[in-house]
Formats: sequence, structure tokens, C-alpha cells
Amino acid sequence: MKLKEEFRRYIPDQDKRCSAIIHTASAAAATAAAATVVPGSDSVAIAPVQVAMITALADEFEVHWTDAAVRSTLYATLGTMVGKGGANLVLRWVPVYGNVVRAAVAVSVTQALGWAVVRKLRRDGRLV
Repeated sequence: MKLKEEFRRYIPDQDKRCSAIIHTASAAAATAAAATVVPGSDSVAIAPVQVAMITALADEFEVHWTDAAVRSTLYATLGTMVGKGGANLVLRWVPVYGNVVRAAVAVSVTQALGWAVVRKLRRDGRLV
């Protein structure tokens, strides 16, 4: 069986599958944010996680990517980088506390982005 079929077999409810995708991506984003040493480099590590999350959510709703969808996704990811910029500027050189705050911001931004994508896919059935 394919991984997608196994995932659907073990978690039959679509809401729970979306939740699992978003929470897993949020944990990965937090890990990436906390593990980066150079201030500002966490955005580079988090962007692929968020794009993978949006891809998985689109696949969950059986929505195929278009060029416009890819562009809007990248713009949304860039928007999250700007949102995290404030936390990076304030806490860039605080060793432990800064990593914890960057991880918390990464989780909240990834969660918000994920649920916004789910709401958009449910309402319109497309990403753009």
C-alpha cells in the first residue's frame, strides 16, 4: 500500500489528518528554528517545511498545484518570514531564550498558515 492510503486507513477523519499534517509540520518548523545558530537562518530552514505542509494539505484535498498556486504559496511563506523577523531582531543574540522564542513563533506561524490553507481548500477547493 502507498503511504497516503495507509494514512487514510489509520486516520479516517479528514479533520484529524489535516491536524496531523499541520502539527507535524509545526514540530519540524520549531525544531528547525531552535536548531539554527545563525540569526535569521531559521527562515531558510522553515520555508521548505511549510511548502511541504501545504503540498500535503493540497494532496489531502486532491488539489493539483498550478503555477499560480506555487507563487501564492511562496508569497505566503515569505510573509511568514517577515512575521518572524520581529522575533529574530529582538532576540537574535540571546542564547537559550532566543531559541525557545524562535521555536514558539515558528510553531504559531506554521499552525496559522496551515489552518488558513485548510480553510481556503474547504471553501474554494483550490489554493489560489
